[in-house]
Amino acid sequence: MKKKVLYFIKLLVVFAILYDINFLAFPSLTTARLSLLLLIFYAFYFRIRINIVFIQYLVLIGFIFSLALIQFLFSQESTQISRLLWFVLYGIIGPVILNTLMKDKNEFFLLVTLSTFIQAIIALTSFITPSFKMFLYSTVIFTANFDETQVLRAVSLSSVAGASLSVIQSFGVISALLLLRYTSFSAKFTLFLWLQILVITISIFIIGRTGLIISFLAIFIFLFSFRFTIKRIIVATLAIILVYQVNFMGILENQMKDVEGFNIDFFRAWIENAFSFKDNQTSEDLKSMPIPPLTFETIVGTGKVENKNLGVNASGHDSGYIQSYYSLGLILTFFFYLTYLSFLVCQIKAIETTVLYLLIALIFVIEVKEPFIFQYGLPFFILSTILVFNKFPRYSSINTKN
Repeated sequence: MKKKVLYFIKLLVVFAILYDINFLAFPSLTTARLSLLLLIFYAFYFRIRINIVFIQYLVLIGFIFSLALIQFLFSQESTQISRLLWFVLYGIIGPVILNTLMKDKNEFFLLVTLSTFIQAIIALTSFITPSFKMFLYSTVIFTANFDETQVLRAVSLSSVAGASLSVIQSFGVISALLLLRYTSFSAKFTLFLWLQILVITISIFIIGRTGLIISFLAIFIFLFSFRFTIKRIIVATLAIILVYQVNFMGILENQMKDVEGFNIDFFRAWIENAFSFKDNQTSEDLKSMPIPPLTFETIVGTGKVENKNLGVNASGHDSGYIQSYYSLGLILTFFFYLTYLSFLVCQIKAIETTVLYLLIALIFVIEVKEPFIFQYGLPFFILSTILVFNKFPRYSSINTKN
């Protein structure tokens, strides 16, 4: 009983941090902040020690933070220093403390998979049930750039939505695949994991395209990480044929027939655009956005991230790199990303390294699209994954039956 209660608490903590829910009733207290406070209290109570490498990196971040404070004195815009502060708390300190609570790496990946599976069910329900969607909008503060009238996108029990939520959902697909790749489960539990992958992936279809690309890429890498045998080829072929036979668009159209404004052709075009390398709307939008010219001001940093008067980002560009360049300045931005990359690479001590390097690469690739590093779910998941791999070597849980 005690173990089940502890596991449920861990699930709540992981869910709360990943989705950072901000309720309308408590606008200044998000679930991630509350969970982080509990983790910090736990760390002080049990006197958890921090590795010297972490301390060194925190000193470097402290240096960047101090310069950002100077920029704040001139700009009077606090978004950048807030970003750096929460990045350290969620992306560095949070994973370190949480890692001490994990009994093995399977537990962490199961917690992430289950969290995203629950969220997937909520997202699917909100998509096909307008009244439930309205309930979420009346309960949760969303940071999405669309409102409840948008019928092509789903929201869930999360203050983040759109691309940010889709990326978080992709963590569930990645976690389930890591479980399947490095652990031998019973046929029943293996089937359950594949069911969760399917449901989570379907939810990403109606949430955002960025996470969909990540999920498909993860599945592709997973399938080609095994040696090809006749049995595996046959099973994979049959699975693909089976999935292909399902008319998902027909099912969706039937479920959405009573939702005013929904058009299946627009939805199909929106999804297909994510996988179109030619005339991709996202890449075209990024190309059309202005890049602030290199001046003395952008070299030393303006300290500005948001234009409060216009309600847009001050740089005029969605890319995390461009926003940081405009705010922190060229020199400090280069220093921040380089030291973060070095820090993550230095943390890799596990036997299995390829998947960890791929996850690190993921951070810096999708940062081109949006400042995902400063949306905290991504750095939280990546560092937590590295730490559990380090703490529990690759072969420690192989052949475990569940």
